[in-house]
Amino acid sequence: MARSKNDLSESEVIMGLDKVKDALSSSDDEDEGVGTEAEEPAGFAASRRDAEREEAFGPEDQLESESLETEFKAALDLDTWTSGERMNLLAARLEREVETAARFEDDMAPRVLKALEAGLPSAPDASRESGIYTLTPDILTRALSNVLFNGLVEACDGTRVAVSTLPVSVVQIGICLTSYQGTGDGGCIGHRLYRHDILRKNENPEDEVLDFLSRRARRKKREVAKQDFGDDGRPMNISDMLCRALMIYAERAMLVERSQCPWRMGHGGPMPHELIVGSGRNEMAFASLEILRQLLLEHQRFIFVPSTVSDQAIVTIANALLPLQYAILRNTKDIIEGYIAGSSYERPHYKKSGLYQAVRSFQEDAGSKVVLGVFRASALCPGRVFYAHEDHVHEAAQIVMADSVLQEARGFPNLIDIADRTCKGMFEPGSLSAQVHASLARSGSPFRFLDERKTRA
Repeated sequence: MARSKNDLSESEVIMGLDKVKDALSSSDDEDEGVGTEAEEPAGFAASRRDAEREEAFGPEDQLESESLETEFKAALDLDTWTSGERMNLLAARLEREVETAARFEDDMAPRVLKALEAGLPSAPDASRESGIYTLTPDILTRALSNVLFNGLVEACDGTRVAVSTLPVSVVQIGICLTSYQGTGDGGCIGHRLYRHDILRKNENPEDEVLDFLSRRARRKKREVAKQDFGDDGRPMNISDMLCRALMIYAERAMLVERSQCPWRMGHGGPMPHELIVGSGRNEMAFASLEILRQLLLEHQRFIFVPSTVSDQAIVTIANALLPLQYAILRNTKDIIEGYIAGSSYERPHYKKSGLYQAVRSFQEDAGSKVVLGVFRASALCPGRVFYAHEDHVHEAAQIVMADSVLQEARGFPNLIDIADRTCKGMFEPGSLSAQVHASLARSGSPFRFLDERKTRA
Protein backbone atom coordinates (compact mmCIF):
# COMPACT_ATOMS: atom_id res chain seq x y z
CA MET A 1 0.00 0.00 0.00
CA ALA A 2 1.19 3.49 -0.78
CA ARG A 3 1.76 5.95 2.00
CA SER A 4 1.68 9.76 2.06
CA LYS A 5 4.05 11.87 4.13
CA ASN A 6 2.88 14.75 6.26
CA ASP A 7 3.37 18.11 4.58
CA LEU A 8 4.78 19.57 7.80
CA SER A 9 7.99 17.54 7.63
CA GLU A 10 10.52 17.35 4.86
CA SER A 11 11.98 13.97 5.81
CA GLU A 12 11.16 11.04 8.05
CA VAL A 13 12.01 11.97 11.62
CA ILE A 14 12.46 10.10 14.84
CA MET A 15 10.75 10.70 18.14
CA GLY A 16 12.12 11.59 21.56
CA LEU A 17 9.31 11.74 24.11
CA ASP A 18 11.54 13.29 26.76
CA LYS A 19 12.42 16.17 24.47
CA VAL A 20 8.78 16.58 23.50
CA LYS A 21 7.81 16.90 27.15
CA ASP A 22 10.65 19.39 27.73
CA ALA A 23 9.58 21.45 24.75
CA LEU A 24 5.96 21.49 25.88
CA SER A 25 6.97 22.66 29.35
CA SER A 26 8.99 25.60 28.04
CA SER A 27 7.72 29.13 28.64
CA ASP A 28 5.23 30.76 26.32
CA ASP A 29 7.77 33.54 25.70
CA GLU A 30 9.55 31.14 23.35
CA ASP A 31 6.39 30.05 21.56
CA GLU A 32 6.37 32.58 18.69
CA GLY A 33 2.61 32.31 18.33
CA VAL A 34 2.27 28.69 17.28
CA GLY A 35 -1.38 27.66 17.27
CA THR A 36 -2.79 31.04 16.16
CA GLU A 37 -3.95 32.00 12.70
CA ALA A 38 -1.41 34.83 12.45
CA GLU A 39 2.07 35.24 13.87
CA GLU A 40 2.10 37.03 17.25
CA PRO A 41 5.01 38.69 19.03
CA ALA A 42 6.78 36.50 21.57
CA GLY A 43 4.96 36.50 24.89
CA PHE A 44 1.79 38.02 23.43
CA ALA A 45 0.02 34.66 23.12
CA ALA A 46 0.63 33.90 26.80
CA SER A 47 -0.67 37.32 27.83
CA ARG A 48 -3.73 36.90 25.65
CA ARG A 49 -4.52 33.50 27.19
CA ASP A 50 -4.05 34.89 30.71
CA ALA A 51 -6.42 37.73 29.88
CA GLU A 52 -9.00 35.27 28.56
CA ARG A 53 -8.72 33.25 31.75
CA GLU A 54 -9.17 36.33 33.95
CA GLU A 55 -12.19 37.36 31.88
CA ALA A 56 -13.72 33.90 32.26
CA PHE A 57 -13.15 33.43 35.97
CA GLY A 58 -11.88 36.65 37.53
CA PRO A 59 -8.52 36.89 39.36
CA GLU A 60 -9.61 34.97 42.46
CA ASP A 61 -11.35 32.16 40.58
CA GLN A 62 -8.31 31.89 38.30
CA LEU A 63 -6.04 31.12 41.24
CA GLU A 64 -8.49 28.57 42.62
CA SER A 65 -8.94 26.79 39.30
CA GLU A 66 -5.18 26.38 38.94
CA SER A 67 -4.80 24.67 42.30
CA LEU A 68 -6.65 21.47 43.09
CA GLU A 69 -5.16 21.67 46.57
CA THR A 70 -6.97 24.96 47.16
CA GLU A 71 -10.22 23.40 46.01
CA PHE A 72 -9.67 20.41 48.27
CA LYS A 73 -8.94 22.51 51.37
CA ALA A 74 -12.07 24.54 50.75
CA ALA A 75 -14.08 21.34 50.41
CA LEU A 76 -13.14 20.33 53.96
CA ASP A 77 -15.44 23.10 55.19
CA LEU A 78 -19.03 21.96 54.61
CA ASP A 79 -20.17 25.62 54.62
CA THR A 80 -18.58 25.91 51.15
CA TRP A 81 -20.75 23.09 49.81
CA THR A 82 -23.97 23.74 47.89
CA SER A 83 -27.31 22.30 48.93
CA GLY A 84 -28.86 19.78 46.58
CA GLU A 85 -31.73 22.01 45.48
CA ARG A 86 -29.28 24.81 44.52
CA MET A 87 -26.83 22.69 42.49
CA ASN A 88 -28.05 24.35 39.31
CA LEU A 89 -26.23 27.51 40.45
CA LEU A 90 -22.91 25.72 39.77
CA ALA A 91 -23.75 25.14 36.13
CA ALA A 92 -22.31 28.45 34.89
CA ARG A 93 -18.86 27.80 36.32
CA LEU A 94 -18.94 24.21 35.11
CA GLU A 95 -19.58 25.38 31.57
CA ARG A 96 -16.79 27.97 31.75
CA GLU A 97 -14.28 25.50 33.17
CA VAL A 98 -15.01 22.79 30.60
CA GLU A 99 -15.23 25.07 27.57
CA THR A 100 -12.06 26.98 28.45
CA ALA A 101 -10.10 23.81 29.17
CA ALA A 102 -11.19 22.30 25.85
CA ARG A 103 -10.25 25.50 23.99
CA PHE A 104 -6.82 25.64 25.58
CA GLU A 105 -6.27 21.96 24.74
CA ASP A 106 -7.08 22.72 21.09
CA ASP A 107 -4.68 25.66 21.13
CA MET A 108 -1.94 23.38 22.41
CA ALA A 109 -2.28 20.82 19.58
CA PRO A 110 -0.16 22.65 16.95
CA ARG A 111 2.51 23.26 19.58
CA VAL A 112 2.52 19.55 20.41
CA LEU A 113 3.06 18.64 16.75
CA LYS A 114 5.84 21.21 16.43
CA ALA A 115 7.55 19.90 19.58
CA LEU A 116 7.08 16.35 18.31
CA GLU A 117 8.89 17.09 15.09
CA ALA A 118 11.65 18.93 16.93
CA GLY A 119 12.20 16.02 19.33
CA LEU A 120 12.03 13.17 16.84
CA PRO A 121 15.53 13.22 15.28
CA SER A 122 17.55 12.45 18.43
CA ALA A 123 15.42 9.90 20.30
CA PRO A 124 17.39 6.98 21.78
CA ASP A 125 14.33 4.66 21.54
CA ALA A 126 13.49 5.60 17.94
CA SER A 127 12.37 3.28 15.19
CA ARG A 128 13.66 3.76 11.68
CA GLU A 129 10.02 4.40 10.70
CA SER A 130 9.40 7.10 13.32
CA GLY A 131 7.67 10.14 11.90
CA ILE A 132 4.35 11.85 11.22
CA TYR A 133 2.33 10.68 8.23
CA THR A 134 -0.93 11.67 6.55
CA LEU A 135 -3.26 9.30 4.70
CA THR A 136 -5.74 10.18 1.99
CA PRO A 137 -9.33 8.90 1.71
CA ASP A 138 -8.33 6.90 -1.38
CA ILE A 139 -5.72 4.94 0.60
CA LEU A 140 -8.26 4.12 3.30
CA THR A 141 -10.85 3.08 0.72
CA ARG A 142 -8.37 0.65 -0.83
CA ALA A 143 -7.50 -0.73 2.60
CA LEU A 144 -11.18 -1.34 3.28
CA SER A 145 -12.04 -2.97 -0.04
CA ASN A 146 -8.81 -4.89 -0.65
CA VAL A 147 -7.91 -6.01 2.85
CA LEU A 148 -10.61 -5.63 5.50
CA PHE A 149 -13.76 -6.41 3.49
CA ASN A 150 -11.82 -9.07 1.61
CA GLY A 151 -11.56 -11.09 4.82
CA LEU A 152 -7.80 -10.69 5.20
CA VAL A 153 -8.00 -9.38 8.78
CA GLU A 154 -9.25 -11.33 11.76
CA ALA A 155 -9.79 -9.79 15.18
CA CYS A 156 -9.81 -11.55 18.52
CA ASP A 157 -11.30 -10.47 21.82
CA GLY A 158 -12.19 -12.18 25.06
CA THR A 159 -14.50 -11.79 28.00
CA ARG A 160 -14.52 -13.18 31.49
CA VAL A 161 -17.07 -13.21 34.25
CA ALA A 162 -16.75 -14.44 37.82
CA VAL A 163 -19.51 -15.55 40.15
CA SER A 164 -18.20 -15.74 43.70
CA THR A 165 -20.01 -17.39 46.57
CA LEU A 166 -18.69 -18.55 49.91
CA PRO A 167 -18.52 -22.28 49.06
CA VAL A 168 -17.34 -21.97 45.45
CA SER A 169 -16.20 -19.38 42.89
CA VAL A 170 -16.77 -19.92 39.17
CA VAL A 171 -14.86 -18.03 36.46
CA GLN A 172 -15.93 -18.25 32.82
CA ILE A 173 -13.58 -17.16 30.02
CA GLY A 174 -14.71 -16.82 26.41
CA ILE A 175 -12.64 -16.02 23.30
CA CYS A 176 -13.95 -15.17 19.82
CA LEU A 177 -12.38 -14.63 16.39
CA THR A 178 -14.21 -12.53 13.81
CA SER A 179 -13.66 -11.18 10.30
CA TYR A 180 -15.83 -9.25 7.86
CA GLN A 181 -16.18 -12.26 5.57
CA GLY A 182 -16.82 -14.69 8.37
CA THR A 183 -14.51 -17.24 6.80
CA GLY A 184 -12.24 -17.65 9.81
CA ASP A 185 -12.61 -21.16 11.25
CA GLY A 186 -11.33 -20.21 14.71
CA GLY A 187 -14.85 -19.53 15.98
CA CYS A 188 -15.49 -19.21 19.70
CA ILE A 189 -14.08 -21.20 22.59
CA GLY A 190 -14.85 -21.05 26.30
CA HIS A 191 -13.53 -22.43 29.56
CA ARG A 192 -14.64 -22.46 33.20
CA LEU A 193 -12.51 -22.49 36.34
CA TYR A 194 -13.69 -23.51 39.80
CA ARG A 195 -12.16 -22.65 43.16
CA HIS A 196 -13.10 -24.63 46.30
CA ASP A 197 -11.84 -24.30 49.84
CA ILE A 198 -12.56 -27.98 50.58
CA LEU A 199 -11.40 -30.48 47.98
CA ARG A 200 -11.42 -33.73 49.98
CA LYS A 201 -12.25 -35.08 53.42
CA ASN A 202 -9.64 -35.16 56.18
CA GLU A 203 -9.47 -38.10 58.55
CA ASN A 204 -9.31 -35.72 61.53
CA PRO A 205 -12.49 -33.56 61.65
CA GLU A 206 -10.96 -31.04 64.06
CA ASP A 207 -7.87 -30.52 61.89
CA GLU A 208 -10.12 -30.24 58.86
CA VAL A 209 -12.11 -27.37 60.41
CA LEU A 210 -8.98 -25.52 61.55
CA ASP A 211 -7.35 -25.92 58.13
CA PHE A 212 -10.58 -24.81 56.45
CA LEU A 213 -10.78 -21.59 58.51
CA SER A 214 -7.06 -20.90 58.12
CA ARG A 215 -7.26 -21.26 54.35
CA ARG A 216 -10.07 -18.70 54.11
CA ALA A 217 -8.20 -16.28 56.38
CA ARG A 218 -5.10 -16.57 54.19
CA ARG A 219 -7.19 -16.01 51.08
CA LYS A 220 -8.27 -12.58 52.34
CA LYS A 221 -4.70 -11.62 53.25
CA ARG A 222 -3.44 -12.66 49.81
CA GLU A 223 -6.18 -10.66 48.12
CA VAL A 224 -5.33 -7.51 50.08
CA ALA A 225 -1.55 -7.86 49.68
CA LYS A 226 -1.53 -8.59 45.95
CA GLN A 227 -4.11 -6.27 44.49
CA ASP A 228 -3.75 -4.97 40.98
CA PHE A 229 -6.21 -3.09 38.77
CA GLY A 230 -8.18 -4.33 35.79
CA ASP A 231 -9.59 -2.58 32.72
CA ASP A 232 -12.48 -1.18 34.73
CA GLY A 233 -10.14 0.40 37.30
CA ARG A 234 -11.29 -1.92 40.06
CA PRO A 235 -8.79 -3.78 42.22
CA MET A 236 -8.16 -7.44 41.38
CA ASN A 237 -6.88 -10.08 43.77
CA ILE A 238 -4.25 -12.61 42.73
CA SER A 239 -6.84 -15.11 41.51
CA ASP A 240 -8.49 -12.42 39.37
CA MET A 241 -5.08 -11.51 37.93
CA LEU A 242 -4.40 -15.12 37.03
CA CYS A 243 -7.79 -15.49 35.33
CA ARG A 244 -7.25 -12.25 33.43
CA ALA A 245 -3.80 -13.46 32.39
CA LEU A 246 -5.32 -16.71 31.15
CA MET A 247 -7.87 -14.81 29.07
CA ILE A 248 -5.20 -12.53 27.57
CA TYR A 249 -2.99 -15.54 26.84
CA ALA A 250 -5.88 -17.36 25.14
CA GLU A 251 -6.59 -14.32 22.94
CA ARG A 252 -3.03 -14.28 21.64
CA ALA A 253 -2.88 -18.05 21.34
CA MET A 254 -6.06 -17.95 19.22
CA LEU A 255 -4.45 -15.42 16.90
CA VAL A 256 -1.42 -17.70 16.53
CA GLU A 257 -2.99 -21.16 16.40
CA ARG A 258 -6.52 -20.70 15.05
CA SER A 259 -6.49 -17.64 12.80
CA GLN A 260 -5.80 -18.28 9.11
CA CYS A 261 -5.86 -14.64 7.98
CA PRO A 262 -2.71 -12.75 6.98
CA TRP A 263 -3.47 -9.90 9.40
CA ARG A 264 -4.35 -10.49 13.07
CA MET A 265 -5.85 -7.76 15.25
CA GLY A 266 -5.99 -7.82 19.04
CA HIS A 267 -7.37 -5.72 21.87
CA GLY A 268 -4.93 -4.25 24.39
CA GLY A 269 -1.15 -4.16 24.31
CA PRO A 270 0.82 -6.86 22.48
CA MET A 271 2.96 -7.76 25.51
CA PRO A 272 0.86 -7.08 28.61
CA HIS A 273 2.26 -7.14 32.11
CA GLU A 274 0.19 -10.18 33.15
CA LEU A 275 1.83 -12.37 30.52
CA ILE A 276 5.42 -11.20 30.87
CA VAL A 277 5.42 -11.67 34.63
CA GLY A 278 3.29 -14.81 34.40
CA SER A 279 0.98 -13.56 37.18
CA GLY A 280 3.07 -15.44 39.70
CA ARG A 281 3.41 -18.67 37.68
CA ASN A 282 6.56 -19.57 35.78
CA GLU A 283 4.72 -21.89 33.39
CA MET A 284 2.43 -19.04 32.38
CA ALA A 285 5.40 -16.74 31.74
CA PHE A 286 7.32 -19.28 29.64
CA ALA A 287 4.21 -20.23 27.63
CA SER A 288 3.40 -16.55 27.06
CA LEU A 289 6.89 -15.71 25.83
CA GLU A 290 6.69 -18.57 23.32
CA ILE A 291 3.27 -17.50 21.99
CA LEU A 292 4.33 -13.85 21.79
CA ARG A 293 7.49 -14.75 19.87
CA GLN A 294 5.44 -16.63 17.31
CA LEU A 295 2.96 -13.79 16.88
CA LEU A 296 5.19 -10.72 17.14
CA LEU A 297 8.46 -11.93 15.62
CA GLU A 298 7.54 -14.80 13.30
CA HIS A 299 4.13 -13.83 11.92
CA GLN A 300 4.75 -10.07 12.26
CA ARG A 301 1.51 -8.91 10.58
CA PHE A 302 -0.37 -7.93 13.71
CA ILE A 303 -2.15 -4.87 15.08
CA PHE A 304 -2.96 -4.26 18.73
CA VAL A 305 -5.14 -1.38 19.88
CA PRO A 306 -5.63 -0.69 23.61
CA SER A 307 -8.69 1.07 24.98
CA THR A 308 -6.56 3.26 27.23
CA VAL A 309 -2.91 3.89 28.06
CA SER A 310 -1.49 5.31 31.27
CA ASP A 311 1.04 7.66 29.62
CA GLN A 312 -0.86 10.94 29.29
CA ALA A 313 1.91 12.42 27.11
CA ILE A 314 1.17 9.80 24.44
CA VAL A 315 -2.56 10.48 24.74
CA THR A 316 -1.87 14.20 24.27
CA ILE A 317 0.18 13.52 21.14
CA ALA A 318 -2.56 11.29 19.73
CA ASN A 319 -5.20 13.97 20.28
CA ALA A 320 -2.99 16.63 18.69
CA LEU A 321 -2.95 14.82 15.35
CA LEU A 322 -5.07 16.05 12.48
CA PRO A 323 -7.74 13.72 11.06
CA LEU A 324 -6.24 10.88 8.96
CA GLN A 325 -2.80 11.46 10.46
CA TYR A 326 -0.70 8.88 12.25
CA ALA A 327 2.69 9.00 13.93
CA ILE A 328 5.21 6.28 14.65
CA LEU A 329 6.76 7.17 17.99
CA ARG A 330 9.25 4.62 19.32
CA ASN A 331 10.07 1.00 20.03
CA THR A 332 8.72 -0.80 23.11
CA LYS A 333 11.86 -1.98 24.94
CA ASP A 334 11.12 0.45 27.76
CA ILE A 335 7.72 -1.19 28.37
CA ILE A 336 9.32 -4.53 29.21
CA GLU A 337 12.05 -2.75 31.18
CA GLY A 338 9.30 -1.37 33.39
CA TYR A 339 8.17 -4.92 34.12
CA ILE A 340 11.67 -6.07 35.07
CA ALA A 341 13.44 -3.19 36.83
CA GLY A 342 13.01 -3.36 40.58
CA SER A 343 10.72 -6.40 40.36
CA SER A 344 11.06 -9.89 41.80
CA TYR A 345 12.54 -10.97 38.44
CA GLU A 346 15.90 -9.78 39.71
CA ARG A 347 15.85 -12.33 42.54
CA PRO A 348 18.15 -15.37 42.30
CA HIS A 349 15.20 -17.77 41.99
CA TYR A 350 14.15 -16.39 38.61
CA LYS A 351 17.70 -16.24 37.33
CA LYS A 352 18.24 -19.86 38.36
CA SER A 353 15.06 -20.96 36.56
CA GLY A 354 16.13 -19.09 33.41
CA LEU A 355 13.03 -16.89 33.37
CA TYR A 356 14.96 -13.67 33.95
CA GLN A 357 17.24 -14.43 31.00
CA ALA A 358 14.26 -15.40 28.83
CA VAL A 359 12.49 -12.10 29.53
CA ARG A 360 15.66 -10.09 28.85
CA SER A 361 16.12 -11.91 25.55
CA PHE A 362 12.50 -11.25 24.63
CA GLN A 363 12.94 -7.58 25.52
CA GLU A 364 15.88 -7.26 23.15
CA ASP A 365 14.29 -9.22 20.29
CA ALA A 366 10.65 -8.13 20.42
CA GLY A 367 11.01 -4.76 22.13
CA SER A 368 13.30 -3.49 19.39
CA LYS A 369 10.89 -4.57 16.60
CA VAL A 370 7.44 -3.83 18.04
CA VAL A 371 6.72 -0.11 17.72
CA LEU A 372 4.19 2.19 19.31
CA GLY A 373 2.18 4.57 17.18
CA VAL A 374 -0.81 6.90 17.42
CA PHE A 375 -3.53 7.76 14.92
CA ARG A 376 -6.67 9.86 14.61
CA ALA A 377 -9.43 8.64 12.33
CA SER A 378 -11.72 11.68 12.20
CA ALA A 379 -12.29 15.19 13.49
CA LEU A 380 -14.91 13.96 15.96
CA CYS A 381 -12.99 11.17 17.67
CA PRO A 382 -10.01 11.14 20.03
CA GLY A 383 -6.62 9.92 18.97
CA ARG A 384 -5.83 6.24 19.53
CA VAL A 385 -2.72 4.19 20.24
CA PHE A 386 -1.68 1.14 18.23
CA TYR A 387 1.21 -1.34 18.13
CA ALA A 388 2.65 -3.06 15.08
CA HIS A 389 5.84 -4.64 13.75
CA GLU A 390 8.40 -2.18 12.48
CA ASP A 391 8.57 -3.86 9.05
CA HIS A 392 4.79 -3.62 8.50
CA VAL A 393 3.80 -0.60 10.55
CA HIS A 394 2.58 1.56 7.64
CA GLU A 395 0.29 -1.16 6.29
CA ALA A 396 -0.93 -1.71 9.85
CA ALA A 397 -1.65 2.02 10.26
CA GLN A 398 -3.68 2.08 7.06
CA ILE A 399 -5.70 -0.98 8.10
CA VAL A 400 -6.43 0.17 11.64
CA MET A 401 -7.35 3.68 10.56
CA ALA A 402 -9.58 2.42 7.74
CA ASP A 403 -11.42 0.15 10.17
CA SER A 404 -11.72 2.96 12.71
CA VAL A 405 -13.15 5.41 10.15
CA LEU A 406 -16.23 3.17 10.06
CA GLN A 407 -16.98 4.49 13.57
CA GLU A 408 -16.51 8.22 13.08
CA ALA A 409 -17.36 9.24 16.65
CA ARG A 410 -15.41 6.46 18.38
CA GLY A 411 -12.46 6.23 16.03
CA PHE A 412 -11.83 2.69 17.30
CA PRO A 413 -11.45 -0.45 15.13
CA ASN A 414 -14.92 -1.73 14.27
CA LEU A 415 -13.71 -5.32 13.93
CA ILE A 416 -12.56 -5.41 17.57
CA ASP A 417 -15.97 -4.11 18.64
CA ILE A 418 -17.64 -6.86 16.60
CA ALA A 419 -15.44 -9.47 18.27
CA ASP A 420 -16.32 -8.01 21.67
CA ARG A 421 -20.08 -8.05 21.00
CA THR A 422 -19.90 -11.56 19.57
CA CYS A 423 -18.02 -12.76 22.63
CA LYS A 424 -20.42 -11.17 25.10
CA GLY A 425 -23.38 -12.56 23.20
CA MET A 426 -21.96 -16.06 23.06
CA PHE A 427 -20.82 -16.04 26.70
CA GLU A 428 -23.56 -13.90 28.24
CA PRO A 429 -22.58 -13.06 31.86
CA GLY A 430 -26.08 -13.33 33.26
CA SER A 431 -26.49 -16.93 32.20
CA LEU A 432 -23.55 -18.10 34.31
CA SER A 433 -24.85 -16.26 37.36
CA ALA A 434 -28.32 -17.73 36.81
CA GLN A 435 -26.90 -21.26 36.60
CA VAL A 436 -24.94 -20.83 39.84
CA HIS A 437 -27.93 -19.38 41.70
CA ALA A 438 -30.23 -22.10 40.36
CA SER A 439 -27.81 -24.74 41.61
CA LEU A 440 -27.72 -23.06 45.04
CA ALA A 441 -31.52 -23.03 45.11
CA ARG A 442 -31.68 -26.73 44.31
CA SER A 443 -29.27 -27.35 47.18
CA GLY A 444 -31.66 -25.58 49.55
CA SER A 445 -29.60 -22.35 49.88
CA PRO A 446 -31.04 -19.82 47.40
CA PHE A 447 -30.05 -16.73 49.45
CA ARG A 448 -27.66 -17.85 52.18
CA PHE A 449 -24.44 -17.34 50.16
CA LEU A 450 -25.40 -14.07 48.43
CA ASP A 451 -23.99 -10.78 49.69
CA GLU A 452 -26.24 -7.94 50.79
CA ARG A 453 -25.99 -5.89 47.59
CA LYS A 454 -27.22 -8.75 45.40
CA THR A 455 -30.41 -9.09 47.44
CA ARG A 456 -31.07 -5.35 47.70
CA ALA A 457 -34.34 -4.24 46.09
